[in-house]
Amino acid sequence: MKLDFLDVESQYLKDNPLGDSYKRKVAVIRPEEAEGIPAILYLSGYFSSPVMQLNPDPLSENLKERLERLVREGKVPKITLILPDTFTKLGGNQYIDSPAAGQYESFLMKEVIPLVKENYSIDRFAVMGKSSGGFGALHLGSKYEFSAIASHSADAYFEYAYLPLFPRAIPTLRRTGDPRDYVSYFWSQADRKRRDLMDALMIVGLSAFYSKSSTIELPFDLETGEILEDVWKTWLEFDPVRFLPRRMEKVKGKRVYIDVGDRDDFFLQYGNKIIHKILRNWKVDHIFEEFRGGHMNTSYRYELSLSFLSKSLYETN
Repeated sequence: MKLDFLDVESQYLKDNPLGDSYKRKVAVIRPEEAEGIPAILYLSGYFSSPVMQLNPDPLSENLKERLERLVREGKVPKITLILPDTFTKLGGNQYIDSPAAGQYESFLMKEVIPLVKENYSIDRFAVMGKSSGGFGALHLGSKYEFSAIASHSADAYFEYAYLPLFPRAIPTLRRTGDPRDYVSYFWSQADRKRRDLMDALMIVGLSAFYSKSSTIELPFDLETGEILEDVWKTWLEFDPVRFLPRRMEKVKGKRVYIDVGDRDDFFLQYGNKIIHKILRNWKVDHIFEEFRGGHMNTSYRYELSLSFLSKSLYETN
């Protein structure tokens, strides 16, 4: 399969509040003859970016190698895979438009997808992702005209997914007080892969993406740890277990794949079970699997979702 890189000077990311680059690359993994071949938009988890899935992995396969093997083995029909650069100074992305982080939903839906359509004459799309990317797949897939959705270990049921992180992040965030100052502090550290530093940055990032204003408001009081109910309520509006029931009329008719480890490090198995229940009650055509494992090192599960999505796209032809 061929690998193309498309350049985007994003009008939606220009002048973003974080000062992140508005010039982005979009990697496209495609067959030799790509015209009209259905496409899958891939969204990565936090502390990653979709284009990073092309990096060599000495213990496994990167996404291009995996897809090539699956096509070669006849497990996946010819398909196009879209990997946009979505990394931010916040350490990742939730793939929504945010006045405090940037308009990444618009970047994807109004620039990346149209660009791929124009270059390859594609009219059928699916979306997939893991963790934050799984959240993004559920969000974008339930809002726009994607034919199918695959979500691995999506952020869901925020009471279990995020609340346990708050008391771990508070002592680290107290070092700067202001969340924006913490972003600068984080990137000034040589050992920034420390778990405490990364946890705190992720909480700042979530606070930015779920904010309704340009201010990054933490959902807790830094001095006492008390949950700030008004801010927390805003976060909960983005929870898939809450927004999916409001979007069921758009989800009906799509095919959905969901999986999650039974020992997920962020307790995401509970939120994903709730999503499974919601889809089942609405009689949405979907597959749900709770596999044995945790949150990390589960890219081997992409074999199942890539097969599911590609076949779903051809069945909608």
